[in-house]
Amino acid sequence: MWFKNLQVYRLPAPWSISSEQLENDLAPQAFTPCSSLELQTQGWVSPVGNEQLVHTVNRQFLLQLNTEKKLLPASVINQVAKARAAELTEQQGFPPGKKKFKEIKEQVTDELLPRAFSITRNTMVWIDPVNGWLVIDAGSPPKAEEILTLLLKAIPKFPLENFRTVMSPQGAMTTWLATDEAPRHFTIDQDTELRATGEGKATIRYVRHTLEVDDIRRHIESGKQW
Repeated sequence: MWFKNLQVYRLPAPWSISSEQLENDLAPQAFTPCSSLELQTQGWVSPVGNEQLVHTVNRQFLLQLNTEKKLLPASVINQVAKARAAELTEQQGFPPGKKKFKEIKEQVTDELLPRAFSITRNTMVWIDPVNGWLVIDAGSPPKAEEILTLLLKAIPKFPLENFRTVMSPQGAMTTWLATDEAPRHFTIDQDTELRATGEGKATIRYVRHTLEVDDIRRHIESGKQW
């Protein structure tokens, strides 16, 4: 259940919302599996396997969003649709027009969907209403936006703000490497990657290799960053 990624946002501290109120807000968005004619569904489930959508520990809230998606590649639909169009061409003596071919593709999609395999993706969300944090386990801002869109629809007047820092994480970690000194609770180990910011995007990667401070500084001075 540990988070692998962090997309961090701010909330007013403290944020006066109870677990019961949050539960009621999320209930209309509870997860339901894909029907035979749906390509994708999203919804909230219990993060700990009980009936509650909000798991509360020491005034901290944990949520889990499920996304179920049918695996039906466009190439498969096109292949079957073209075969149907070829049969129709042979029967009527001329190929179907664009409108008719679109209807064939829609019919093929409806026929194949019930037999398509499904995959499920789980996304964890941690809300700290006491200190004003919202954290999403998503690898990129666009993926986090999916969850934020649902939360904004579910929670009335959701007071969300972007997280702003004095220094970017990239800049801070580049400084750690340049000075060979990390803040408390962090260490500089033997794996890192430095990338140039120019068009060439030259990359230096260290894997299980001692990071020589002088070499790292030369790469940073040449325009590379963590």
